[in-house]
Amino acid sequence: MRYLPVGLDVRDRICIVVGGGPIGTRKVLNLLRAGAAVTLLSPEATEALAEMAREGRIRWLRREYASGDFREAFLAVAATDDEEANRTMVEDAREAGALICDASSGSRSQVIFGALHEEKGITLAVFTDGRDPSRARRVRDAIAASDRDWEQE
Repeated sequence: MRYLPVGLDVRDRICIVVGGGPIGTRKVLNLLRAGAAVTLLSPEATEALAEMAREGRIRWLRREYASGDFREAFLAVAATDDEEANRTMVEDAREAGALICDASSGSRSQVIFGALHEEKGITLAVFTDGRDPSRARRVRDAIAASDRDWEQE
């Protein structure tokens, strides 16, 4: 086990996600579910993220990441498809004292997001130490389906 599975209280904490694609969208949604104050840094974003910004659920800065953007962050997420940019963000986050999740590299991350399922007061998180997110989602779905079977007994 590389990562210690823990619950992290991000309520009202500044969490910055860099990258407005599908992966960034998933990270933003999970952070919002946990009550984080989310800022998205990306020139473009999925329609779901744009809608969240229009609704005031997230703050969207329509620009590229710049060194120093993580100074106020509790948690930073590098979710771009640019490996070198993500690597730079990891270094910047560590210098700023922010926890960092590099969605493209579990080995560079201090924090990883498990495959989450939340239902009826239970939160399930499945981790593969960042090695196989699709497997984590499959296992999560199987456990969630199994839990529904238990409720019927």
